[in-house]
Amino acid sequence: MRRKPAFLIFLITFAACLELPGAAQGSPRRQALQIVTPSLPAPKAGESYEVELRAIGGRAPYKWSLPEAQLPAGLVLDSNSGRITGTPDSSDEFSVLVQVTDSGDPPLRHTKLLMAASGAPLTVRWTVRPHIEGENIAGAVRVVNGGHDVMDTTVIVMAVNEYGRATALRYERLNLAPGKETPDLKFEVSLPFGQYVAHVDAVGEVPRKKAIYRDRHEVDGLVVK
Repeated sequence: MRRKPAFLIFLITFAACLELPGAAQGSPRRQALQIVTPSLPAPKAGESYEVELRAIGGRAPYKWSLPEAQLPAGLVLDSNSGRITGTPDSSDEFSVLVQVTDSGDPPLRHTKLLMAASGAPLTVRWTVRPHIEGENIAGAVRVVNGGHDVMDTTVIVMAVNEYGRATALRYERLNLAPGKETPDLKFEVSLPFGQYVAHVDAVGEVPRKKAIYRDRHEVDGLVVK
């Protein structure tokens, strides 16, 4: 299936952050709607396939959809339950953009790219866990290319406050060689008083394979006093 360029996936990730509830100061606090399914199992041709997508926040019940491409032949998504089921025709790895919509008025939406693969070609980790230093949020991340191809890699670290306002803490775009990792990508940013969730997204693209990989981590409970 056609896959998005890594930079476009970054824009989708950034837009999803801005769709968090209560983006305007003073609006009622509501828990952010998030897809928490980290990845999908790798398909095996001719064998039964079943996975249930999961979301938290917002207001249930949820509706699930595929904003762009469809699933591989043999697989279908139930829009009410979020279950992907069927018997795949191929064992090829795939990625798919999924979206969840809640029952609020107005409805909240969250979009996430999920990869169905047997390994972890791209991983990101906190090397210095996000923490508060005075009025600053500080930390560091590293990204590892565990695959066999050069990846066009985009990394963004964000902080989102209790009203849904998102602030970029670090942004990098680089070509990451196979088997290599980035140096520490450090950040230290002054933010207004409030409660924050810090998260890092790494997206890697291998153009010749038309493949996209992604990893993501969060740290909550960060309070700037």
